[in-house]
Amino acid sequence: MGDLLKIISVLIVATLLSGSQCTSIFQNNSIAEKQEVVAAMPVEGFAEDTVLILKYHEFAKEYLFQDAEKAMFYSKHVLRLSQKHQWSKGKILAYNLLSTYYLLDGSYDVLRELSNETMTLSKDLPLYTAHAKRFLAESYSEYRQWDSARINYRQAIEIFQKLGEDSAAATCIDALGNSYREKGLFDEAIPLYDQAYAIFDKMDSDWGRATVLQNRGYLHVVKKESEVAEGLLKQSLALFRKIQNRYGELNVLNDLANIYCLSDQNDAAIETASMALDFSTIFHSSQQTNWALLSLARAYKNKKMFKEALDHMEKVIFNRRMLHTEYVQRQYTMYQLSYENQIKDFEIQEKEIAEQKTISRFLLVFSSLIIAFAAFLWLNNKKLRRKNAEIREAMARGQAIERKRVAAELHDNLGGTLASLNWYLFGIDRKVLSPEEQKIYESVHQMVGAAYREVRSLSHNLMPEELEEHGLVMALHRLIDKMNENKKIEFKFNISGMSHRLNNKTEFELYSIILELTNNIIKHSGATKGSIDLTENHKNIHLSVSDNGSGLIEPSRQGVGLKNVKNRVESLRGKVQISGEPQRGLKIDIEIPKTIL
Repeated sequence: MGDLLKIISVLIVATLLSGSQCTSIFQNNSIAEKQEVVAAMPVEGFAEDTVLILKYHEFAKEYLFQDAEKAMFYSKHVLRLSQKHQWSKGKILAYNLLSTYYLLDGSYDVLRELSNETMTLSKDLPLYTAHAKRFLAESYSEYRQWDSARINYRQAIEIFQKLGEDSAAATCIDALGNSYREKGLFDEAIPLYDQAYAIFDKMDSDWGRATVLQNRGYLHVVKKESEVAEGLLKQSLALFRKIQNRYGELNVLNDLANIYCLSDQNDAAIETASMALDFSTIFHSSQQTNWALLSLARAYKNKKMFKEALDHMEKVIFNRRMLHTEYVQRQYTMYQLSYENQIKDFEIQEKEIAEQKTISRFLLVFSSLIIAFAAFLWLNNKKLRRKNAEIREAMARGQAIERKRVAAELHDNLGGTLASLNWYLFGIDRKVLSPEEQKIYESVHQMVGAAYREVRSLSHNLMPEELEEHGLVMALHRLIDKMNENKKIEFKFNISGMSHRLNNKTEFELYSIILELTNNIIKHSGATKGSIDLTENHKNIHLSVSDNGSGLIEPSRQGVGLKNVKNRVESLRGKVQISGEPQRGLKIDIEIPKTIL
């Protein structure tokens, strides 16, 4: 809303100033031009309006030093169209034109507002930021805030120089010289004038040379060196007339009239001031008109022509009163707009608050629905997990029962059959057998005995009684003790943690994994030592089975046995890692998360 307030303020001020300071030139001399602009009012669409903005901008620049009313007219159209589309670049162009006009006209209060607004909009446009700083510095100089003025001048000069904008930099350097001149620091001002003139001279800019000569001439007016001042101002006037710069010619004429008054060249003062008055009427500048009238009043007074002097002084006073009235109107309008915009801001804030409340209610209801849905999913998932746990437990119980049944079948039926067969073999009289038959008898007898032992071992391993009754740790201790009876391989069993029993499935799978891996060591590794390390921590269970054998996995060991181990580990959602080096042994690491236990 701050930007909107400033933009509206500028429009109102521009309307007031142009309405009060300008005559009815468009009603008399420029009706056709005005009708042309109105007829060219843009249709909806940014592209068309942009073309018009740039066209009006060029017109305003063209008239800026020739006719103030026309320059303001086109500048206001640039601003209006830019506001329509909220085009920052267009608004900056309008503000730059308006700032130049108000600088020439001496409206420094408006100039400061425009400069601040331009700097807000031109963050990514350093050229216009520099112009705004220069105009702001001019405003500070007028109100004799010298330090602030010089800081802004120097910042603007630095930006212009970086961008290679020599003309703008020289103009700024010239204005900085004026700042030192107004403070009476003539020795600091003269080198700056010389620097600016050198830049303009290098560019062959008559306008720049004329401007510096005029400002330097006024320095000598302040120093009361009339002859030097007159010479410089006449050089400046010749250059402005050469390039047909009406405002420059008007400004120099007023300075010359002032010199003639100070040096009692009253006729020359009256002639020069009268020319300046005519030019100010054409250019529509209240400030320049006042200066011309003041010079005329002083010249007539010096000539003892008091009636003429009084008439011109009354016009000066009237113009000053009008300027003051306009200033008060501008201030009143700005305060009124500020109040109205505060009211609008309040209404907009109330509307936004109401919208935010509606959105908040909607979000609250939506969030409640999401939370309720999430709670439903969580409860449903909890039920599913409980059911899955029950299913796994039932499966584990079923598997245990089935293993017991199979073990019993093996032990009682097949084992009994093999035992009976073995006894029948003992009942055969070996003496009646031939040597060949005795060899066959011995082979069959050994095979039946081995088969009986395998069946007993298989039935025992399907469901070891100590695993079911005493748990995994006790079953492993007994298994390792039994394997160490063979005297070929020495197994060590290291345990850490495992203070509590695991569920039946996990204990059986771990037991089966260790049994499979130790059997592989015995049968295939060629090792003399083996190690089983079982560790439990708060996150997982780690099993490590290693040996000092060949360190290679033989093709026979990559078959069903190792695949069974991997399948069992995967059923517990664990990981298997196999590492080994030739002649340095093999190591198998298994990690099982406790989240599933």
